[in-house]
Amino acid sequence: MKLVKLALRITGAVLGGYGLTALLVALLTALLVQADMTRTEAIVSASMAGFLMYLAVLVWAFSTIRLHTLWAGLVAGSGAAYGLLLLAR
Repeated sequence: MKLVKLALRITGAVLGGYGLTALLVALLTALLVQADMTRTEAIVSASMAGFLMYLAVLVWAFSTIRLHTLWAGLVAGSGAAYGLLLLAR
């Protein structure tokens, strides 16, 4: 049972964290473009910030005590980022 929980935590951290970070980078890019930054500079800036975002999500994923809190946070964060991305476009 502990091995299954560990596998779920690693899957959530790596794959879920990647998905959440990708949505946050896209959202940040859209917001920077709306703030009159050139598209290429916005993409580069958001991509560089994405490394720190992914690191923060990974640290949070492995420091969260309960597994369902991890998955609920990933789903809620991804849903919120996607909704804001739709509004930002």
